[in-house]
Order: sequence, then C-alpha cells, then structure tokens
Amino acid sequence: MNKKAAIIAGVAIVGLVGSFALSSKKGVTPENNVAAESTMTITHNLGETKVEKNPERVVVFDIPTLDTMEALGIDNVVGVPTSTYPENLSKYESDKYKKVGTVKEVDLEAIKSADPDLIIIGGRQADYYDQLNEIAPTISVSKDNADYVGSVKENVNTIAELFEVEEKASEELTKVEDRLNEVKKLVDGKEALTVMVNEGNLSVYSDKSRFALLNQGLGFISADKTIDDSTHGQTVTFEYLAEQNPEYLIVLDRGAATGGESTAESVLNNDIVKSMDAYKNGKIIYLDAYTWYINDGGLNSINIMIDDIANAIK
Repeated sequence: MNKKAAIIAGVAIVGLVGSFALSSKKGVTPENNVAAESTMTITHNLGETKVEKNPERVVVFDIPTLDTMEALGIDNVVGVPTSTYPENLSKYESDKYKKVGTVKEVDLEAIKSADPDLIIIGGRQADYYDQLNEIAPTISVSKDNADYVGSVKENVNTIAELFEVEEKASEELTKVEDRLNEVKKLVDGKEALTVMVNEGNLSVYSDKSRFALLNQGLGFISADKTIDDSTHGQTVTFEYLAEQNPEYLIVLDRGAATGGESTAESVLNNDIVKSMDAYKNGKIIYLDAYTWYINDGGLNSINIMIDDIANAIK
C-alpha cells in the first residue's frame, strides 16, 4: 500500500470508530436503530403504548378508525364490534371478522381468542383500557373536542405512521383541509344552534362538543355561547329554541343514528318551531345521523360531514 492510500484508509477507520463510539454514547446502536424503526410509542389520552409497526392482527372498536383504515387501504383487521355499519364498511358485518362485543360493552374472551397484536379503542371503551392492555397493546383514539380538527388529523397521522402510509394520509388530509376552507367561506360565520332530538327530548351542543366540526372547522357561530361543554349536551325546551332564534338550526336525529325510529322531523313539526326564522327560511339542516353520531371524524366520513353542510348552504 502506498503512503497516500494508507493515509486514506487510516482516516476512514478513525471515522468509523468515531461514528460507532458516538452512537454508543447516545445509546443508539445499529441493532437499536432497526428496533426503533420497527416500533413506535403512541401517546394518547389514556397513557403511552409501545407498539410494533404494521401489526398483522388488529381488533378495532372505534368505527372512525375503521373508516380511516379503509380510506388508507389497510386491511389488517381481525375483530370488530357487532354494529350496523355504513355501506363503505359493510364488509365488517361478515363472519370473516370476529365479533368482540359492542361499541359499549367489550367481550374480553372473544378478544383473547382473536389473538390481536394491537387493540384500538375510542371513548366509549375507555373503562376497559387496563383489561384490554393486558391482552395486547391498546391505544385510544378518543377525540379532543376542544381541538376537534387537530384531533382528527392526529388520529389519522397516528394510523398512517403505524402502517407506514404517511404519504397517502398527507394527500387525503390536504384534500380535507381544502374542503373545510372552501365550505367555511360559504358558511361565513353564520349563527346556528346544534340540536339533538332523542325521541321527544331536545339537547343543544356547544362549540367544544362532539359536533365541534360545525364551529371549529366549518365556521358556524353558536347562537348561545353559554351552553355547557357536555358530552351529552344541555337539555332545552322548544321555547328556548324560539328565544335563541338562530339563522340555522342544525339537527341530529339520535334514533336514526342508533338504528331506532327516526323522529326529529315530526318532533320539530310544531307551532313553536314554525315561528322561528330557520323554519320560515328553509334553514333547518338535518345531518347524516349515523356519520355525525357514530362514525364522525374518519378519513372518509369527515368528507360526508363536510358535504352535509356544503349541500345545505348552497
């Protein structure tokens, strides 16, 4: 070896040794790098969970997450709750997918027999978190209603990173953002009340409620800024609605959402409601009940939610 070659080789060896030493000092080795790339730690509202990327067997209780996985082409699901699914998720009604309880009550034995690598839950299953985490790593994708749009994006990005489809998710979220901005211009800060009809009972919801997309993402201003930020809304009367008299009355029929009898239109067909500007001007909007109440904020379903308002405002 000539002198010049020897110098180059020596420099290379020193560089490699120095690089390895630096990595070791930081606690990162080539083996650790591989491990880091194949796992991720997900921080959620119930804790932190370390999970393997691309889990092959996933039990999913959260319907919007199924919606997002469908939009991103992810088909690693082995167990789902017994439920009525929208058309784009109707395959989950088949026996191919193990039924592991309902959205309100989980079946621990059925989940164990599904042998999942990961369990994904929403707010309705939060009380079961510790028990589920003993079966398999469990993450919660419960939304933060105080930052509804940001929370939806975070959940989509978590699923995308977990299954390594970040580019597809980014493209779809950009489309959602563009649509939100487009419809927000149409709404232009119009005043509204969001009302749930549950048989003969009425509840109104604040701009930090489960229906917060209407305010935070689509730009409606609540006619009553003193409504409680309650999960189940604030019980009101027909007289209250008439007193507030918003430009728009946005209505969700709980019976239609949960497979019961649809009653909202008949309940609101009374003289008090007919005295309101929203009724007189044809500005009562009936939401897609299942989507807004059960499947809200999935990557497909959020577009349905946006379209509900876009089609009504035109």
